[in-house]
Amino acid sequence: QVEWLQAAVAKIPTRFVFESALELMSTTSVGSFDMKPSPDGTKAGPPPAVKAVLAKFGSGKEEDKLVGYLSFLKIGPALLRFVPGRKARDLRNWLTVYGYWNQGGRENVEEAFAYVAQQYLSDPATAAGAGAESSGGLPGGVGALKPSPAIKPMIETPALGLYHPDLERAGKPYPTTVKAYMEWYKAERAAAAGLPTDAPTVAVLLYRKHVITKQPYLGDLVHALEESGVMPVPIFINGVEAHTVVRDMLTTDHEQARRAAGVRDIDSLKPGAALVDAVVSTVGFPLVGGPAGSMEAGRQAEVAQAILSAKNVPYIVAAPLLIQDIASWQKSGIGGLQSVILYALPELDGAIDTVPLGGLVGDDIYLTRERVYALADRLTKWVSLRRKRAAERTVAVMLYGFPPGVGATGTAALLNVPRSLEAMLRALQNEGYDVGPGPLPSGEAMVGALRELEQ
Repeated sequence: QVEWLQAAVAKIPTRFVFESALELMSTTSVGSFDMKPSPDGTKAGPPPAVKAVLAKFGSGKEEDKLVGYLSFLKIGPALLRFVPGRKARDLRNWLTVYGYWNQGGRENVEEAFAYVAQQYLSDPATAAGAGAESSGGLPGGVGALKPSPAIKPMIETPALGLYHPDLERAGKPYPTTVKAYMEWYKAERAAAAGLPTDAPTVAVLLYRKHVITKQPYLGDLVHALEESGVMPVPIFINGVEAHTVVRDMLTTDHEQARRAAGVRDIDSLKPGAALVDAVVSTVGFPLVGGPAGSMEAGRQAEVAQAILSAKNVPYIVAAPLLIQDIASWQKSGIGGLQSVILYALPELDGAIDTVPLGGLVGDDIYLTRERVYALADRLTKWVSLRRKRAAERTVAVMLYGFPPGVGATGTAALLNVPRSLEAMLRALQNEGYDVGPGPLPSGEAMVGALRELEQ
């Protein structure tokens, strides 16, 4: 499909490709600005002056580059007015169109198309009369570039904010900090929610575009979690900045204890970070870069694992199926590509206990309520387990033993199972787990006892 579409769009001289496969986004061509790589494979990019401006946005970390670009979207077009050259001007137009597209909603998308038409599809004679320069945009002489027209202001939703259906219903602005959200929740929602005092606090990452398009599952998800005794902190994001939210805006008892002891695993944690017991992502995809990706897969997972290890709380991907309808899910299970998004990629980061929450019904996304209740039950049990002292937890240890009755129990290729079992039990004992009175038996003795039970 990608190859077919690449060939098809190649015939169109002016191309805006957003939030798609990298191969398709590389076909972007807006006047003198394009994204196709050079023959030696080097990625195309903005002119040097623009790169210098872009470098001022973001944290400077490799994994935060896409987040910096999102920040640049807000004021980039205005800044680029002062950068000379045709390529900078075309890049400014690309940024302007993407800014409207990214904000979403019918009015913004209509304005994006109107802007493209005015800039690249206008009558060259009219444009020449306005002092425009040729862009070589479309065949037949059409495509003159007019001076930037007056466009309607964007209808904006924050790039990052906190969602609750009560806020949406009341038409109130979405808070942009966790502190502001918690203050609103305590004052206007806590009493109605009726949560127990020991309710686990769970950060829930949501797609911003689903908030903009008012997808029906969002309110159901928040209310179902509250009904199940979970305190949700729903944070909506574009998708590429999930790791920065978890890294900088959320903290945990584990992280705070280490910081009190002088160990700072995260150097960018914000002072008002919210204390949470677990993190749920409804976005799927890798934590770093989301659907766009931002670095090589191995490096991406490595950064995600470092962030999640610093927080040391359950990280669960529980999402509705975004490319599969509920009917096909019930009939045939989760499809191949959807399972990659929901299971395979998040597991590389360290996600556990994936729960599909619903799927498409026509053009909208709906929940299967019992799946949300199952998610809430798992969250409550994970948090309850973590709150127990190590000595109060029960741990099952499973060893390979197939085929039975032929001495295969406790065997594994290139692995000393008895010694590994010994080392694991010793580590559990050192962590405070109750492994029984007296000295630990040898691994060989334990495996031998299990083999005796097979007879």
